[in-house]
This record gives sequence, C-alpha cells and structure tokens, in this order.
Amino acid sequence: MLTASHTVSRCAPASRRAGDLLWPSLEDSKPDLLTRFMRFLRGCNDYVENSLWRRDMSETLRLHGRDEFRPVPSQDAVIGLLAAWLELRKVLMADDAFLALVHPDMLEDAPDQFQSLKAALVWFRIGLDRDVRTVEARNWLDALGWQDVLTLAENRDQAAERLIAGTAIAGPEGDIVALPAARREGAV
Repeated sequence: MLTASHTVSRCAPASRRAGDLLWPSLEDSKPDLLTRFMRFLRGCNDYVENSLWRRDMSETLRLHGRDEFRPVPSQDAVIGLLAAWLELRKVLMADDAFLALVHPDMLEDAPDQFQSLKAALVWFRIGLDRDVRTVEARNWLDALGWQDVLTLAENRDQAAERLIAGTAIAGPEGDIVALPAARREGAV
C-alpha cells in the first residue's frame, strides 16, 4: 500500500514533474477526451439507473458533459450507446478500478482489482458493432475520435501498470509519476 512518503509533493518543480509524469490528474490540465468520455458514459449509466425518477435524458446528459463534444451526440447515438449497457457497465467498472488504484487511501487489494480500460472499451465497441441499433452511436464514436480514446486508455493503463509494479507513484491529486530510480534504470 502506498504511504504518504510515496507521494509527489505539490511543490515539486513543474519541469521535473513534467518529465516524470505518466498520467496527469484533472487538476493538472483540462479534461482530456478520455476523461470527458468517461464522464459522459457515467451520465448514460446514471440516466438508465434513474430514468424512472428523471425522465429528461437531455438534462441528465447535459450535466455529464454531453454538450462538451464536437460533434454533440444525437439522441439516436445516445440510445445506441445505451443498447450496449452491459458492456458500458464493464467500462465503468474498469474506470472505478483505476480510480481506486490512485485514491489517496488506496485499499490493499486495489492492485488486484485493476482492469484494463482499453480492453473494456474494445469489448464495448465490439458490442456496438454487433447490434444494428447502434449505427448512429458508432458513427458518433468514429467522428469523436475513437482511436484517440483508445490511445489515451492505453496510456492510462500503462501508467497504472507501472504504479502496480512499483516503478511509479500516485500523487496527491491522482496523477501518476515515474519514480526517479526507475527513470535511471531505463524503465521509463
């Protein structure tokens, strides 16, 4: 388990941290495409789980960043995403496993619970590709930059794997930084 002595100081020089940074926290930069996409998927899940009480899908999804995308997903695209709800839940479970891993009070079994976000996203897309009702969702993902989402997920997975291997640490804001000894040994 990571202790306070294994965290990156907020006062660390920006130049040193930039070279060692494997995955940024939200406080370090504006949300990237992957972060915005995950927030939107959480909104889709929130709508499904609470639709009996909140019937206005547009308002729920606007609160979860629907309007931050270019192009904005159409209603048909959202319904297509929801058609693969079981796979969507697996993506969120992988995201939760990552968040548990970088949490300041990480549970002891968090490394054992880690799941690849990229793999979950690939399976999510396969679920969409198998369903004729999801054409609009697939078109939106392609226009959004699906390959960019996968690349960011792979980068995040690799940073998490380094964290689990002990060659990186989680900073107080949730960023992942390579250990200086790991950089000297060529592991970065």
